[in-house]
Amino acid sequence: MANYDGARIGWDHRERRTAQVTFGQIRYQPGGYCGPRRQRDYQLVVLHAGSCRVEVNGTERELAVGELHLFVPGGRERFGFSDTQPSEHSWCSVAPSFLPAAWRRELSLAPTSLGMTPLAQRLLAACVEFDRVQGEADARVVEQLGLALFAEYLRASRVARAAAPADEGLRRALRHLQENPSEADCLRKMERVAGCSRSALIRRFKRQTGQTPARYLWRVRTEMGIAMLRETGLPVYEIAERCGFSNAFHFSRCVKRITGGSPRKIRQQAWSGGRV
Repeated sequence: MANYDGARIGWDHRERRTAQVTFGQIRYQPGGYCGPRRQRDYQLVVLHAGSCRVEVNGTERELAVGELHLFVPGGRERFGFSDTQPSEHSWCSVAPSFLPAAWRRELSLAPTSLGMTPLAQRLLAACVEFDRVQGEADARVVEQLGLALFAEYLRASRVARAAAPADEGLRRALRHLQENPSEADCLRKMERVAGCSRSALIRRFKRQTGQTPARYLWRVRTEMGIAMLRETGLPVYEIAERCGFSNAFHFSRCVKRITGGSPRKIRQQAWSGGRV
């Protein structure tokens, strides 16, 4: 691979991989890096030692040791590790098609990092301790551990939101967006139901979700379209129109940004039982 510093890896990737889920653990020597790369899966990363600064779509974030950090499909990422000490981290990646649609929507609103809960720690340790994946039974265990880890992240996210101050206007705006994503004037109506200006809504939205309303809307529209590609025989242009896209080209570009594949490829793989 040309986009990571293999000379600075303290040990080879310790991976437990199936068609849907990957767990891994790795140590980088000082100055190591990974990326730039396009994220295709939902990924949870925990930094055990050292330091790591990540750039996602031009925005930098520092990974705190001992916390779970969430990365979602479509982000262009570059990881830079400590220049002065080894850095060790573990991760779990899950294919978008393997997560329930409701989970994907909730993850798009979840915090980008949360404290590591005791259950999340045990789930991560259980899979990394696998010697290797041998056969169907081992693969199913690894995949269920991956799902359980993301379910725990969502549970912890709900607990964190419940403890945060309520923002009823933002909740109404989010509910409207989730229920009416294909409306041409969805964003304008969100402002009305939130009872605030566009700039105020953007600030509140980013404070709660880390995303702008427009970015979240296009992700919801794209995921609706991906589900229709898998579940219906409608032509791509009609799916694009039903999901609120102005044309099939824009829809196809958004689909590729999230999944790495074209609408045709997604449909072919879904109907043949393969992974997107």
